[in-house]
Amino acid sequence: MANNFSDATVAISNNSLTTIFTASNKSLVIAGTLSNTGTTAINVTVKKRDASASTDFSILTNVPLPSGSSLELPKIVLQSSDIIKAQSDNSSGNLTVALQLLTDIA
Repeated sequence: MANNFSDATVAISNNSLTTIFTASNKSLVIAGTLSNTGTTAINVTVKKRDASASTDFSILTNVPLPSGSSLELPKIVLQSSDIIKAQSDNSSGNLTVALQLLTDIA
């Protein structure tokens, strides 16, 4: 199986936990950016859903993100069907999440 580069970008427009990417095969988040697109500070949460354990694990929890700023995510290994989710505490969301991925890892 060949390794493939891919990306996933989602603009979050509410304060619900939102799916950003679901792995179809073993994958690696090689870079990720959370950007506050609003005019006020927000708090952001990022979780990894471990499909094999049916459990969410926190990567970031209620991290403050000032207006107009961004935050980098660490590398994250994903097994098949694992999910990356993100959430803003702002009712309008004001959060853009961009992931750069290496997918179909052998």
